[in-house]
Amino acid sequence: MKAVLFSIIWFFGISLFSQNEVDAIRFSQENIGSTARSFAVGGAFGAVGADPSCAAINPAGMAKYRSSKLYISTAFYNAKNKTTFLGNNLTDNKFNFNLPNLGLVINIPGEDYTEKNPKGFVNFIVGFNVNRKNNFHNRIIFDGVNNVNSITQDWVERANREGLSPADMSAYSLEHLAYAAAAIDPDTTSSFPRYLSAYGKTPILVNQSGIVQSRGALNDYNFSVAANYRHLIQGGISIGFKSIRYIESYSFIEQDLKTGNIKDIRSLTLDKDFSTKGRGLDAKIGILVSPSEFFRFGYAYHSPTFYNLTDSYTYTINSVFDYGARDVFNDDRKNTIATTLPTVYRYKITTPSRHVFSAAMLNKELGFMSIDIEYVNYAGASLWAKDYKFIPENAKIKSNYQSVVNIRFGVELIQDIFRFRAGYARNPSPSKSRGAVSDLHIHANNTYTVGFGIKGESYSFDIAFITASYNNSYYPYSLQDNKQPLTSNKVNNSSLILTAGFNID
Repeated sequence: MKAVLFSIIWFFGISLFSQNEVDAIRFSQENIGSTARSFAVGGAFGAVGADPSCAAINPAGMAKYRSSKLYISTAFYNAKNKTTFLGNNLTDNKFNFNLPNLGLVINIPGEDYTEKNPKGFVNFIVGFNVNRKNNFHNRIIFDGVNNVNSITQDWVERANREGLSPADMSAYSLEHLAYAAAAIDPDTTSSFPRYLSAYGKTPILVNQSGIVQSRGALNDYNFSVAANYRHLIQGGISIGFKSIRYIESYSFIEQDLKTGNIKDIRSLTLDKDFSTKGRGLDAKIGILVSPSEFFRFGYAYHSPTFYNLTDSYTYTINSVFDYGARDVFNDDRKNTIATTLPTVYRYKITTPSRHVFSAAMLNKELGFMSIDIEYVNYAGASLWAKDYKFIPENAKIKSNYQSVVNIRFGVELIQDIFRFRAGYARNPSPSKSRGAVSDLHIHANNTYTVGFGIKGESYSFDIAFITASYNNSYYPYSLQDNKQPLTSNKVNNSSLILTAGFNID
């Protein structure tokens, strides 16, 4: 299953204003298929046709159906993450069961439906499909010893950059939360608002660890219509109503390892609970040309998707101090828990359009070979809200992300009623630079697929195995000297897809 979509789900709160360029890229990613048959050939179904996945690739392919059908698919998904942080490696897994596709295809015969050499329209297709286009289930853990810096230094730099007194800080800012939790102190030697870490000026030696868990999905509920003219030209259009549900919980723990008589912070915990829910709308239009029974060529345009989203989030900092620790006013330090009020924010995201070029070589007795080439410019994504124009965030999208050409290739071999399939898909990195961009860098994603099917007169059964691998890297916090620790992930996702199809004529 296309795995790059999971590489963008871990955003570590660079600002408590959570809507940013990472959200726009996260919701611009999509899976390579929907049914086991389409997954098994790497999602390269744009020119093949006669599969529910065509409604999301090139709806003209729906016109290749010759009967009405009903489909149901199930998926078993596992995400394995190997994380390197401060020289320490940790591995974790997360399993998920889901339904990647439910589909209904209704065939409406045309006037020339039974003609061998039709002069007009052969048939018309109406389709209703539910496709899971993105799976957000994942979990990572990281742990390591840091003797260079602390997350409190990030909070100090934020507070000093704003230069505000505690009373004037935004109640939703991370620096305000850190001050309320006594993780940062006022600098009593300064004549204007300045702040220091509650560690003071003692050397840093801390253990930093974290866990990030996410779940949810991006589902596409689409309605499609297609027409077949003389078996030479097929055209189709689909309207997609998309729903997003993304839920993330994140915990970053910092424990002081210093020994001796130094009394300051014993431990700090930053917790984040975050969710995004919303709806979107898009359209796809495509054409398929079949100059002979052996060759097909297609093109499809995918409009931008226009999302209305609602974010809900809370942040908590829990500060625990050594017994006898005193603050800058020589008062006893007290363990403190500071939490933001539950916050709800509504905004809009527009994802970039796509252009899909497809070709297939087919033989009814032997099988087919197919390729899809998809162009998408991630720099075209944008955010907007009534009370905020997201100018800096949209500028980051344009400067940090780029256009890419995604490639999908697949083959199917026919042996009596049996079908043997294999495929490959490559999605280059949407990130421009080789290093971490802001808090996150997405690397290229490679997907390998194999599958098997049985095709009867009134039924079909297909199975596919998909494995995808990619790397990503990000910073859990940022510092002005760029010496913050880097977290690197090696991600391997695998899925087992089962699909059953039945004729309902």
